[in-house]
Amino acid sequence: MESELRTEQLEREMIKVGKALVTNFFVLLKTAQNYREGHAAINAPLENVLKMVKEIHRRNEEASIRVQRGYLLMGEIRLKPDAAGLDAFNFIMGEMKRYLIGSINFTPGVTAEEIKKFAYIFSEIEPIPSPQTYVKFLERMQQRMVVHIELETLGEDGEESVEVDESELMDNRKKSRKVYYQTIHAISEVMDNAKMGQTLRLRKSKRVVQSMIDQLLAAETNLVGLTTIRCHDEYTYNHSVNVCILSLAIGQRIGFSKPKLCELGMAALFHDIGKSEIPLSILNKPAEFTREEWAIMQQHPLLGVKKLMKLKGLDALSSRIIIGAFEHHLYCDFSGYPRLPYKRLSLFGRIISIADCYDGLTSSRVYSRTPMQPDKALRYMLARTGKIYDPVIMKLFINCIGIYPIGTLLLLDTRELCVVLENNPDPEKWNAPRVKIIADSQGRETGGELADLADPRCARTVMEALDPNRYRIDVSQYIV
Repeated sequence: MESELRTEQLEREMIKVGKALVTNFFVLLKTAQNYREGHAAINAPLENVLKMVKEIHRRNEEASIRVQRGYLLMGEIRLKPDAAGLDAFNFIMGEMKRYLIGSINFTPGVTAEEIKKFAYIFSEIEPIPSPQTYVKFLERMQQRMVVHIELETLGEDGEESVEVDESELMDNRKKSRKVYYQTIHAISEVMDNAKMGQTLRLRKSKRVVQSMIDQLLAAETNLVGLTTIRCHDEYTYNHSVNVCILSLAIGQRIGFSKPKLCELGMAALFHDIGKSEIPLSILNKPAEFTREEWAIMQQHPLLGVKKLMKLKGLDALSSRIIIGAFEHHLYCDFSGYPRLPYKRLSLFGRIISIADCYDGLTSSRVYSRTPMQPDKALRYMLARTGKIYDPVIMKLFINCIGIYPIGTLLLLDTRELCVVLENNPDPEKWNAPRVKIIADSQGRETGGELADLADPRCARTVMEALDPNRYRIDVSQYIV
């Protein structure tokens, strides 16, 4: 009870500071509109904004102002204006929308000079209603050397977006693809910051994971199908997002609530963050590891924990992320690594371990260029169920992806080639998925006929699964 009261008090204090930041930023922008740069009138409001920014950083929070569906937020806290502050809130929201700015983040190290330059940019760029307005704003910030203030774009629905172009038709498949690449973008930013020793900021990552959950609930097959995307050069990022998707699919089968799925998704997304500390000469080595190199690779779970322990305030979410980083190679019988006294593997750890292994086996990693066929990867894992992998979760995982997972290349009894698009929800018909025919019996490419092998009228059955690499077939092009 005392802890809850303390949390509520801290949140009330942060709301007060956040409202003060908005009000002072409003005064600063208004002053910049009325007085030329260098005028003494700008000094007092500038000092007040910097004071609020430093106070927020002192509390280990992000000094950010974000627009979301008609409201202003600081981080994840919604700021409700009182009557006296209503003009300030409306003005700031209006200015941000005019320049297509979804969020403004004053990062640690920001100076009064940078804040001043930033305030005057609003008067220097004409707010034409076009994505180019936001681009010009960024270019002007770069020209004026404003490096400690970060922006995110505003989407058409009033949410931030990592993409400026929102013109494409948004059917479920395109939405899934968009969310997938947004998540790649978010994880790459965090991993790059981790490599440079910067403070980890997970706010954007949490939002894209929440979008991923929404898309998974709306069209699971489309999102799971994106895990067939393979990129040798960006393996770590692709792998992290794929593990996130597969873990969420398992969590959905278990019946997790949305908040619980978000915690699982974040833990899965950052399970390999410790690899940011592994030398690239080892991480990208094309040949087998030496014993010494493998010993270094096995340190990445503990290195990830050390990174994540620096997150602001150890709450439920950050503790879940730490668990994912630490446990994903331990295995159910604790025969994995790190070798430390440990008696109980969490549910998150057991889920992420299965998703991590499956995607690793079926991907072309730098240190394992030949991927395993999806069905063979499942057989490999099933042989180790009960010892390395949790049997109940493994059953749920197969329920998610079927015995012929999405992206599997199949040879039919008609000698046609097809790619699995969707599995039959009936376990008794898992050997009869929905497929796309990509080549006829003579090996000639076809127009991509869709076929449900469970439909008696289809008159086709599976002969065997094939290795797409042997035939130089990129299965993702038929799914994504």
